[in-house]
Amino acid sequence: MPKIKAFAGYLVNAARAKQVVSPAYDSVSPQQRRQFAEANPQNFLNTMRLLEDFPADARPTQSQLLSSNKANLDKLLDDGSYEKLKTPCLFVYQLGSGAHVQTGVVCEIGIEEYEKGLVRKHENTRSDKEDLLTRYQKVVGVSSSPICLAYSQSDAIDDYVARLIEKPDDLEFISEDGAEQVVKQRVWRIENSVEQQKLIALFSKIEVTYLTDGHHRAASGYRYAEMMREQHNNRGGNHGDEPYNQLLVALFPDNQLNLLPFHRCVKDLNGLDETQIVAALRACFAVKKLRGQTAFDASQHGEFGMYINQNWYRLNVLPQCIEQTDPVNSLDVTLLQNLILEPIFGIKDMRGDARLDYIAGVSGDAGIKQKCSEGWKVVFACYATSIEQLMKVADADLLMPPKSTYFDPKPRSGIFVRLK
Repeated sequence: MPKIKAFAGYLVNAARAKQVVSPAYDSVSPQQRRQFAEANPQNFLNTMRLLEDFPADARPTQSQLLSSNKANLDKLLDDGSYEKLKTPCLFVYQLGSGAHVQTGVVCEIGIEEYEKGLVRKHENTRSDKEDLLTRYQKVVGVSSSPICLAYSQSDAIDDYVARLIEKPDDLEFISEDGAEQVVKQRVWRIENSVEQQKLIALFSKIEVTYLTDGHHRAASGYRYAEMMREQHNNRGGNHGDEPYNQLLVALFPDNQLNLLPFHRCVKDLNGLDETQIVAALRACFAVKKLRGQTAFDASQHGEFGMYINQNWYRLNVLPQCIEQTDPVNSLDVTLLQNLILEPIFGIKDMRGDARLDYIAGVSGDAGIKQKCSEGWKVVFACYATSIEQLMKVADADLLMPPKSTYFDPKPRSGIFVRLK
């Protein structure tokens, strides 16, 4: 497994791709999404609006917003922005950012892969967000953001995909949508049945896949399938091949993925001063002040940067303070939480404490300086979680702390549209 499948639906019109394809939704703030959507009325983002995108005094009801999303989708499908696929297709999808290139396969997989644990996860999901996405599928009735899955790299798959992309692509465009990086995207349509069957056979030899981006989309897809199955069973029919029984996914080999860290920032010093904080850190870290240094990149597992009062410190965790055999407790983000944020700064709730916030590594040093200019008193720069660490956690059926991984570049929404 996985048993990949071609799917019917729509592909964005090449001439309109740059205008229509949406930024990666979770890489921009609600305010940025609102500004972008209003400035780009023909962008697919207008089919995915959330209440938080609107000012509190000008918010529509949830029903009104979903109806608006559906109307915007229908307009895009009718105005020539999309080409309806004549036959079910697989796609090769390539993302390039700077020197980094990753090439995957966009397809369907059966929801039973998720049910049986063959799609392994590493994050918790929030029920309120699942509720919203499930309702979105019911009202708007579309999948447009492939759930990203990693698989253990296969030479056979790599070689065959390389052959498939020797032919001219069907779509090539540059995303310049206000995201932190410019992303070149290319798509090859695989509609030949012989080529499809070859890819299907190659992927059937992969034992499991790993969720890298889209935990809530996968969970809500499962909930939507359960809801639709109940309705269809009551009418005497549910065969397993219905669109609601499938997930739209993008499969990437693990060795091509680029993981960046999520840095942590703290609003106040918990009643301490810089000297007291440094003294407390020495219980578990080798601490060095980096005089005159204006930026910091952690270079290895167990290394952190601390930016406080316009000074950088390098923190290297002492070996005896790492639980080397525990796949979760040995993560850098867990070490930071257990050895610094909770005992020194009094932050126990990584998800809900208003004194803690996160900075995606893609924003770089500028993102850190921006947070400090907003009044955040200390920033901890982290080393990126590896794909191997992610897989170990998922294989052990464990969960990572919030904001443990940031994959970049992210697939965009609105390239592929599949009706539910």
